[in-house]
Amino acid sequence: MERVEVLRSLLQLSCEDKYITQLDGELTTYFDLLTGVIVESNDSMSPYSLASDEMFILTLKCLVNFCARTDLAKRLFECSKAKRRVDLLTCLVSFAFSDVKEDSRNLGTSLLVNLTTISEWVDIFCNEPFANIICGKFINKRSPSCLELKLILNLTSSARMRRYICEERSALSTLLRLLSEISDAESRMAIAGIFRNCSFEEEYHGRICFLSNDILSEVLVRLCDQSDDISEGDRSKLPDRVREVYELKIAKREEDVGVKIALCESLLQLCATKDGRSHLRSLGVYFILREMHRQECLREEELDKSGRKTELRAQKGLVYTIEQVVDQLICEENERPGFKSLRDVPLDAQTEEKLEKVKTDFVNVN
Repeated sequence: MERVEVLRSLLQLSCEDKYITQLDGELTTYFDLLTGVIVESNDSMSPYSLASDEMFILTLKCLVNFCARTDLAKRLFECSKAKRRVDLLTCLVSFAFSDVKEDSRNLGTSLLVNLTTISEWVDIFCNEPFANIICGKFINKRSPSCLELKLILNLTSSARMRRYICEERSALSTLLRLLSEISDAESRMAIAGIFRNCSFEEEYHGRICFLSNDILSEVLVRLCDQSDDISEGDRSKLPDRVREVYELKIAKREEDVGVKIALCESLLQLCATKDGRSHLRSLGVYFILREMHRQECLREEELDKSGRKTELRAQKGLVYTIEQVVDQLICEENERPGFKSLRDVPLDAQTEEKLEKVKTDFVNVN
């Protein structure tokens, strides 16, 4: 009972930065206590018992609050021994992906999300079998929660996790199909972010493009709209799924600007390789982006007139990204340097600075 009272008091303190600062000298001791409770409880109780155990739940809540700060998530890593780190993740994965009630599970997932905002925890996660376990459960799940999607997004900061997802043929297809089904913009943003991260893996561009046409079809469906003016001849070049939404008059472009930017950035990453560029051209991506650019420029003008600077800055960033993709698609291959990847093209510091200035000037809002 005494430990429960301590945890209740600690939970109150963990909600306020000013109190956390006062605890600074004792945090290592508290972190050892909290992680010890998690590991020891998991060793002696089933997930169902843990979900109703007040001490375990209070401990999770305390750690979620503390580790919402990245500096404290890193401090927890640094003050924990290697075995304790692995044991902690093992317990959290077991609990978060069990069949206990959702609000209890979410505490475990929230802590995993907070921990994996830093690379040290991600590295442990992806070097152990946890990533495979989570992906396996996730791929077979009809509708993952927003927290689960955020966890996968964090883990795709690791090349190992990105490759694992790309090698699982159905993983990206399953994910991207949800873009048209999920109403929550935060969840769609996580999905778009996962695809963008996976698109960095150039060795898998062929798999993304050629082995799974449905992957890019789901992306393009989110970028097209019924107002698009695309001729019948040009529409015939589009994937079947995209032509279908046009013909059924249900084409509706993604509303969230952040999601649109992430999806267009994914296409830009695919443009780094010849395989990627060629396949995007063959799918008629240019025609969709041409119409999208026209509509998004009109939106930019509206925001400029309204003086909504934050939204305008994001909108200008979207227009800039669309133009970057279009530039790659209309450029002839024989005009390009002879590198396997555009990322391999050497740029001196002065050129990089000029390119960055062009982007900054483009999206700048006065």
